[in-house]
Amino acid sequence: MTSALDLEYRTYFRTLDAAMAEYELPLNAVDRVREIVRGLRYEHVYIPDSREYIALEPLGADKPVAFITALYVAIHPEGGESQFFELPAFAQAADAVAASAATVTEAAGTPVETDAAAAKAAVASAVRPVEPVAPAPRITFQGVGKRAEIAEMPCPTCFIDLPATGICDLCG
Repeated sequence: MTSALDLEYRTYFRTLDAAMAEYELPLNAVDRVREIVRGLRYEHVYIPDSREYIALEPLGADKPVAFITALYVAIHPEGGESQFFELPAFAQAADAVAASAATVTEAAGTPVETDAAAAKAAVASAVRPVEPVAPAPRITFQGVGKRAEIAEMPCPTCFIDLPATGICDLCG
């Protein structure tokens, strides 16, 4: 389950399409993402403040079941094997890495054959999903001479401020 302290540092969306539009996912990747996540069960769709990925989180889970970036989709089902699916931008990034490697080797005067698999591996190692880190509670200041207080976190479902327990009184 997501802690109440994490909620303020995320932007939640009602639909995956809304999150993909906000994330500005390339149009040629949108249909592929929909196809990949079609069978997944998730309740929450959010983008963290770092804007590194879109996360799909099942109800009551402590970590997302999928991470979506502009280059790939990483599926991490509970009790299942993780899978990675390349998006169209991934091939373009791999081609760019291969082209830059070829340019460097030509400039050095030593021709080296570049392998597409090696370029893809270089791109894949450079972009991995990062596990979200729980941020510190946000402090609000009420003006000069007033006491600082910890801002209350909203419920991700009904958006009412959560009590200190972190469990919504209405949603449970």
